[in-house]
Formats: sequence, structure tokens, C-alpha cells
Amino acid sequence: MKQFNWKLASMLLAGIGISKLGDFIYLIAINLIVYDMTGSAAAVAGLWIIGPITSVITNSWSGGMIDRKNKKSIMIWTDMARALGVALIPFLGSIGFIYAALFLISIAKALFMPASATYIAKLVPIQSRKRFNSINSLVASGAFIVGPAIAGGLFLIGTIDTAVFLNAASFVFQLSSYGCCRTWIKS
Repeated sequence: MKQFNWKLASMLLAGIGISKLGDFIYLIAINLIVYDMTGSAAAVAGLWIIGPITSVITNSWSGGMIDRKNKKSIMIWTDMARALGVALIPFLGSIGFIYAALFLISIAKALFMPASATYIAKLVPIQSRKRFNSINSLVASGAFIVGPAIAGGLFLIGTIDTAVFLNAASFVFQLSSYGCCRTWIKS
């Protein structure tokens, strides 16, 4: 049996962690963008409805599609779509366009998450999954704690748009971490 390559796994975990950190920075930023645009708490609440609605719509067909397609390709294409969608948000002048972009970003996320879970489950051998999942959970919890604090710091020294662009960049960084997976599978 081959030894599990934790060096390559750490590259993947770093990509996941930076992307999750970007997600929490973006979460604060998008709420502020919408509130600044509309002055309405109801419009901000609308942001929180988009994700669950998208999940309900996509869950009926996404699983079958993910099972039939290459998981890594789905992850790459959905990360590119999310990076592009997030990067466009500061340029959208209408709340309707922002909601539409968030709907498309949510569709990409609804495809990415199960594809990623399946891909990682195939990538990580059973005897290493407990440790890998523990570290992955630690990374996600750390991002939840640190992300909003970083967002606050970014708002002090930059703009809300800077935080949004950083999240788009985090998807690109996560994309680069998939390169280690090709090596990982061959090793």
C-alpha cells in the first residue's frame, strides 16, 4: 500500500482554506454592497434566500449530472464561473442584476460542493480520511472566525469592492491547488 502524500494534501487544503476565507470576506462585503445600494434590510434578506432557492432547483438534476461527468472538470469550471461571477458584482448597477449573478454563482456552488466531496473521497484513502476531514473542518472553522475580521480590516484600508475581488482571486487560487491533485493521483 502506498503512503498517503500529506504534502500534496496540504496544498489542496490550503486552496480550500483560502477559498473559504474569501467566501467569508465576500459574505460581509456582499451584504454591505446590497445595503449600501438599497438601504433596505429586506434586500439584504433577499441575498440569504437565493442560496436555498437555488439548492431546491438544482438538487433534482445536479446529482445525476455530477455522477456522469468528470468531477475535477466540474470543480474547475464551476470555480471559474464563480470567480467570474463574483468579480462582476461590483460592476453591476442594479439589485436585480446582482441577484441574477448570485443565482448563477449559487448554481455553480451547488454543482461544486457535491463534486468536490466525491472527488476528495476518491482521492483520500479510507485510512487517511478521518485526519484529512478533521483538518478540512479546522480550516473551515478558522475561515469562519478569521474571514469577517479580515473583511473589517480590508474595509478600513480599502473598499468593499477590494474584498469582492479578493474572493474572486481565492477561487483562482483554489483552481491552482487542483494541479497538485493530478500529481497526487499518479503518485
